[in-house]
Amino acid sequence: MPKRIGDQVFYSTVEAAMAAGISKATLLRWLRNGDVPEPKRDRRGWRIFSEIEVNEIRTWAHRTS
Repeated sequence: MPKRIGDQVFYSTVEAAMAAGISKATLLRWLRNGDVPEPKRDRRGWRIFSEIEVNEIRTWAHRTS
């Protein structure tokens, strides 16, 4: 479930991948390769994706399919 921080909504890696219609492994590979920009991280060091970043991932996913 996406988390609201202030006035923004953030997604975990799994949630961002699911929203883009790809697997977590694919998203992690794209991040490693620099195909999509690295998102911010929370206090635990986990990636958190904004809605804008999820939309960019979705666009990249449709471009590569």
